[in-house]
Parts: sequence; structure tokens; C-alpha cells
Amino acid sequence: MRKSSGGMGWNKQAIFPVGVLRKSEMREQLNLVGAAEQHLLWKNRLGHHIQGDLNEALDPGLVGQSGICQLGAWIKGSELHALRETRAYCELDSAHALFHEFGAEIIRRLKQGDRAEAGSIFKNEYSLAMQHIVQALTKINHLLQEP
Repeated sequence: MRKSSGGMGWNKQAIFPVGVLRKSEMREQLNLVGAAEQHLLWKNRLGHHIQGDLNEALDPGLVGQSGICQLGAWIKGSELHALRETRAYCELDSAHALFHEFGAEIIRRLKQGDRAEAGSIFKNEYSLAMQHIVQALTKINHLLQEP
């Protein structure tokens, strides 16, 4: 990525090289709101497990894989490639990985019968990771709206 000659920050056009999806194409292909909603739905589902309202078999090894969902595929694939040098992308990648790691840890704690610790992780680290995902997706959406 090139620095702008004016010293006012990064040249945003430089992050979209020839052959990579342009912002308008990315906006059309990515459902950022849907990605956030899917993670919120999963968070709610996991919350019901903690409360004892749901009792389905969950594999922490599977849940811990950040590439298992559509958002993870976008992060690691070509869909968001043009944004990899941005702070928003790095924040999203980190928050999303933590979301899956803490989700797996919550499931491990539930399997060990430690509902209190699972609930604590859910209310603190897991919820914060979810919040950071939404914030990063919002930043990416703003980047894609810029001319």
C-alpha cells in the first residue's frame, strides 16, 4: 500500500490493485450485516446452552475453527483480500478468531460441568469479541462506501 503524497494518511485507492474486486463489487458480494447476524444468532444459541435451555452435542474442536463459517471463509479467502492491509481487517480477523476460541472454551467448560465459568467467559471475553466483530464489520462497511 502506498502512502499518499499529502502526508494525510494512506491512499485508499492503492489498496485495490488491478485484478482484485473493486469496492462496488465487494459490496455486492458480501453480506456484512448477515455475517454479523449469524454470529449473534450463534451467540444466543450458545447462551441458551449455558442457561440449560438447549442440550445438543457441540464439538469444541469444530466450533474453535474460525474458518468454519462464511465470515471466516471471507477473512481467509479472496473476498476481503483487498482490505488485508487495513486496520479494520486486522481487527476483524483477530476478533473473529477470539470469538471462535472463546466459543470452544465455553463448550469445554460446559462439558466439564463448569456452567459458572462458561457463563463468565460468555458474559466477558466472548461478548467483547462479538462486539469487536460488529465494530470491525462496521468499519469495513464504511471503507467500502468511500469513493
